[in-house]
Amino acid sequence: MKRFTFPLERVERWRLEQLNLEELKLHQILAERQKPARTKEPIWNELRRVGHGVLIRPILESEDLENLDSFRQHLHTRIRSLEGRERETEARIAAQRERVIEARRQFELLDRLRQKALAEWRATADKEQETLAAEMFLAKTIRNA
Repeated sequence: MKRFTFPLERVERWRLEQLNLEELKLHQILAERQKPARTKEPIWNELRRVGHGVLIRPILESEDLENLDSFRQHLHTRIRSLEGRERETEARIAAQRERVIEARRQFELLDRLRQKALAEWRATADKEQETLAAEMFLAKTIRNA
């Protein structure tokens, strides 16, 4: 009986490598999603701190309020920019998840083909073993008769 060989072995290994690569890319993008959120929190804290610092002054000048408003607008612009990056990252995550699903589907297709070919090979091997055992039994029976 010859050894089991799967003709698409190299393709299956390549598909598995592709799947691993796509999953790695997804994990990298998921890690990137954390950055804008971590950056936004200190900005909000700074806005609250500066706003509170200006408002607790005993005497407020219009220039102080003007500066506070400009600073607030600047920080809101930065926050909107970070939120835009978050939305962009979410879109990239969705697209990468699709690529992972497709890579997994391609690999699993080849894996199912491999399992089917292995099952057929085993059935053939078992049948061959049965035939050999039957022939040996007959030969032994004829020799002993």
